[in-house]
Amino acid sequence: MKRSFYEMLGVARDADQAQIDAAYALAMERLNAEDVRGIAAAVNEAQLIRDGYQILSDPAERARYDAKLAASDAGFKITLFPEDSVSRRKLGIQTVIFAVLSAIFGAVVYAKLTQKTDEVLVEHKQAVATQKGEPSPPITTNATRRDTPAAPRPDTEDAPRSDTEDAKAGEEERKR
Repeated sequence: MKRSFYEMLGVARDADQAQIDAAYALAMERLNAEDVRGIAAAVNEAQLIRDGYQILSDPAERARYDAKLAASDAGFKITLFPEDSVSRRKLGIQTVIFAVLSAIFGAVVYAKLTQKTDEVLVEHKQAVATQKGEPSPPITTNATRRDTPAAPRPDTEDAPRSDTEDAKAGEEERKR
């Protein structure tokens, strides 16, 4: 379990600067008195005590540290601007992944909305033509998109024929 700098120095969270100074001196004396120089654990402990003293001695740093402790005690961690490089790299990777997924989602939504807009436009043009009493002109949509095939142009063989043209074509087929 992680210990806070307050626990390492043996002071309460509301300790004043004099209490922090006294606790730091006592903790460093205790480490030196144990005659454990050269042992990695003692060196790490001494470094943590020094770091804790530096943070708790500076009012601005102490306020930030207290805010982090309060957030971790509450059960959530806010990582908007991480201080260590590993956390910054991790946050950067997460941001890139989020951006890529957002772009893909946006592209899918855009494609669906564009398709629906084209369908509504075609329906509107047909409704206007019907309302005016005119025959529906062939409506072409964007032929470059795969999901909306273009209607045949009138100058091709597959173009829609009028009733008289259908009748003529039917008579010619019967004659054959």
